[in-house]
Amino acid sequence: MRAALALAAALLAATPAAAQPMGLAGLDGDRDGRITRAEYRSGFVGESMKFDRNGDGRVTRGELPALARLPGAKGIVDRVFRGNDADGDGALSRAELTARAEVRFRELDTTADGHLDAAEIKAARRSR
Repeated sequence: MRAALALAAALLAATPAAAQPMGLAGLDGDRDGRITRAEYRSGFVGESMKFDRNGDGRVTRGELPALARLPGAKGIVDRVFRGNDADGDGALSRAELTARAEVRFRELDTTADGHLDAAEIKAARRSR
């Protein structure tokens, strides 16, 4: 159940005020206090792809049964897929998730320096 909620949080990054996967601090792979574009993309896509149960490189609604059973979750799942399924095939591919991660990183990187620093991370937390 917790994993399903993590995916919803990750994928709801389709809107600027949405929560981020693993928490932004959890994306700082080298623990230097900054999140690079590569760290952000890797964490976002990696956490989302954990739901690819059949290993085909795509996350479908059918692979989110725990999330789908939560009260009010249908609207969340619909919004996630509507906002991220660029080709409309009913699945979120690694490429679609990567594209979304790139867009969201640019939104969060307000200084456009290629990494998220403490101030940008703090601002992202406030925007949830």
